Amino acid sequence: RVDYNRVFKDRHEVTAMLLANRGNRTVNNELAYHSQGITGRFAYYYNQKYLMEFNCGYNGSENFAPGKRYGFFPAGSIGWVISEEPFMKKASWIDFLKVRASYGLVGSDNVSSRFPYLAFYGGGSGYHFGNNFGTEVGGTSEGNLANENLTWEKARKLNVGIDFTTLNQRLALTVDAFYEYRFDIITDMNGDGIMGYPDIVGKDAALQNLGEVSNRGVDVELSWNDKIGKDFRYWAGINLSYNQNEIIERKEAPQEYDYLYQKGHRIGSRKQYAFWRYYDEQTPALYEQTFHRPFPTHSVVLQDGDAVYVDLNGDRKIDENDMGYDYGFTDDPEYMIGLNLGFSWKNWEVNTQWTGAWNVSRMISDVFRQPFVSSAGSNAGGLLSYHLDHTWTPENPSQSAEYPRATQVNASNNYATSTLFEKDAKYLRLKTLQVAYNFQFPLMKKLGLTTCQLAFSGYNLLTFSPYLWGDPEATASNAPT
Repeated sequence: RVDYNRVFKDRHEVTAMLLANRGNRTVNNELAYHSQGITGRFAYYYNQKYLMEFNCGYNGSENFAPGKRYGFFPAGSIGWVISEEPFMKKASWIDFLKVRASYGLVGSDNVSSRFPYLAFYGGGSGYHFGNNFGTEVGGTSEGNLANENLTWEKARKLNVGIDFTTLNQRLALTVDAFYEYRFDIITDMNGDGIMGYPDIVGKDAALQNLGEVSNRGVDVELSWNDKIGKDFRYWAGINLSYNQNEIIERKEAPQEYDYLYQKGHRIGSRKQYAFWRYYDEQTPALYEQTFHRPFPTHSVVLQDGDAVYVDLNGDRKIDENDMGYDYGFTDDPEYMIGLNLGFSWKNWEVNTQWTGAWNVSRMISDVFRQPFVSSAGSNAGGLLSYHLDHTWTPENPSQSAEYPRATQVNASNNYATSTLFEKDAKYLRLKTLQVAYNFQFPLMKKLGLTTCQLAFSGYNLLTFSPYLWGDPEATASNAPT
């Protein structure tokens, strides 16, 4: 490693760094993992007012073939501390004001198996000669197909931000807007819905650099810290994040309708039926009035209280071609919020941290969705009292019931994956609460102690959420084993 740092005429600061690295990592008895690369950084700051920095990396990975092994990843950033300008001196209420921007290219060599550019052969099924002679000769079979053109995943990242403090540093604001475009994403061609090889080939397709995803969002942080009198200090901080992503390309198998593609939707979007209402004698006529098309046949003979789904393609029947990705949210929230509130008085200190999220959902499954069903079998689960209280029944034929008519005969229809079982998982939670007392003993200095604190802490003490089937922060949506 080589470092350089020098200041010219008290205004021009130049720093530089050049680092070469090479790693060898051994896991159990496997062949050692190797990586190597060169990283460089150059920065120029004029009077701590105009800021410029350039970084680059030239990295090599064993996961790619020679000629595809190395990737060059540059990045640059600029900043302007506006509060240092002479024309800002009159704005004495502004303590600090800075605008900044960065843009760069990053890479990833994360693959599901090592050396995907090499073809391997291993032991396979043997061959028998003769009839009942017990003679068998071992054979050799081809492993995964290789791709010598496989190379780094890449992402272009853009970030624009502002930092601002005022009122003698009591109020601070930071805002960041970002955009990320990922491309050459290493794609498993045997994944769900991917356009891989047909079965007649006899082998799965090799990994390919085919995926594309965009990601954009905004992060905001606002904080206040002040003091009242000599002994009382209080603080409050809030951070809000918004994130939205979209699958641009996934190389999916051809589909007849656009809503059957994950392309164009958020990562993690669910393929599901659009639930409309519970069946009754008025349902066929209401359906035709609402959608202006004939009422579709379902996979079962509908009875009162059974789930009715929307015929998306208008072919008058409900099947897999009526399951789309256009509905609901995903397991990853679009909005997240954090709140920090606290105060100190003399030697006492109280601090709370709240977290929250919305535009997020969970798809409930097994016994949470269908009575008596669990991962162990269709009759191995239990019966929740919530089912008894919120299921459609002839005595309570409510269209606002949360569950359709309980049935085993029509279970394939009533408990199919649909918007009926996608539950809102937004929440607001008191994540931590701490009450502390700071002792000040005369012997602390002699003992070499700078602080001595007794604290009582609590975690997840309060949660406000419409989601009733578990922890809204966790992605689990089925019953614990």
